[in-house]
Amino acid sequence: MNDDTLTRIDRLEKQILLSETYTVKAFWQSLNHAYRLTLPTRSLCCLICDYRDKRSGFSILTDSCQFGGGELERYQCPQCDCVFGPQKYLDLEENFVDLDYRLLYSRYSESDSSPNEIKTFHSLAPKHDGLYLDWGCGGEWSPTITKLRAHGWDVWGYDPSASQSNPYVVNSRDSISARFDGIFSNNVIEHFRNPVRQFCQFHKMLKEGGKMSHSSPCYEYCYAFTRFHTLFLIGRSADILAERTGFKITNRVKDGEYINIVFERI
Repeated sequence: MNDDTLTRIDRLEKQILLSETYTVKAFWQSLNHAYRLTLPTRSLCCLICDYRDKRSGFSILTDSCQFGGGELERYQCPQCDCVFGPQKYLDLEENFVDLDYRLLYSRYSESDSSPNEIKTFHSLAPKHDGLYLDWGCGGEWSPTITKLRAHGWDVWGYDPSASQSNPYVVNSRDSISARFDGIFSNNVIEHFRNPVRQFCQFHKMLKEGGKMSHSSPCYEYCYAFTRFHTLFLIGRSADILAERTGFKITNRVKDGEYINIVFERI
């Protein structure tokens, strides 16, 4: 390509990015306006314990989305301490949320978190003849599964944004039929929009006595500047989630921002 062609391509890419940014901000501004009008009279329901009340019955925490999502309003449950929301994101249909993630990751790349993912895997006290699933593994860009399999662990991955290029990673839940000795994730649990349903699904996917380990800094109220974080398991909420879905908590670890909880199937 000559310099003139490269200049035109660069100009076109900038125009596309500008159009994307404008469209995203316009959508969320419109939604924010609608929710400012309707939220004061709505009944809200905690994602963990099903406590239901008017918006005024919850503690309200606010932030701003660094990915163009505008105002973020979340709610802390007085019954279990969970922080959930924004409600405008929880109300979206799954196929729209999937498109929103795909748009995000077309422009944004996660840093390599494999050291924490491997640490989380080993918190399961894995057996060498066991079968393990990395939930939300990040797809083919993540080296975690390759590293663990190189050490002899039978580890597979699930991520809805993954391509089929990795034979050990699937992008469809329907492709998962095995029962596992352990399931683990890192920086995933804060994205759950229906944690009770998800934990019940995990319960079915685990063998009797199986364990799962989920690490995230969002067991505290941090990294609240993105609409994609819809769940913060503060205070008693992790214990109540476990009790409601057939698990017990067997271990907790906090090392700076690395916080990990191990759940055992009962």
